[in-house]
Amino acid sequence: MQDIDVGVYLTTYSTLASTLAGAFGFLVAVVLYVMQGINAHISNCAAALVAGSPADRNRLQQLQSSGKWDEIISLHAHAGQQNPEMAKDENRVMDEQFQEMRRAVARLVTLRRELSQAMYSTGFVILASIINMPLTVFFLHPTSPIAVTMLTLTIVCAMFCIRGYFRLMLSVVEA
Repeated sequence: MQDIDVGVYLTTYSTLASTLAGAFGFLVAVVLYVMQGINAHISNCAAALVAGSPADRNRLQQLQSSGKWDEIISLHAHAGQQNPEMAKDENRVMDEQFQEMRRAVARLVTLRRELSQAMYSTGFVILASIINMPLTVFFLHPTSPIAVTMLTLTIVCAMFCIRGYFRLMLSVVEA
């Protein structure tokens, strides 16, 4: 049976950790950029609601300035969504902005949740790499079934992280 050099374990674990860290950093940059665009779009929709909603304008303006989009949606919905002082076409346009804002807020929430999941899974795999590296090299023989299993599980977890990155990128680029 061939002897396995411990350098293989060191190289593999460190490569996994650094690759995931770099890929996650790129993913965060892209997702945050898209989230900023979504936030700006939501702000524009909120401005239309503040201008025409039958709800309390002062409260809507406070919520808009603090970025509490869910509360703006709720306040507008509870006020009836239709302003009797506005024409039918203006109410329709305001309702379109309201619906667009709801969709954008839902997308923003989804991106935040998926980014958080990616962060935790990445952290777990990097931590596993950092812990498994010295365990494998200093306390186990390189050909030990335990050492090979630990390495295999870490690689499989890293592949699931990368799969999560791809899924998140696909949800970022969808319309």
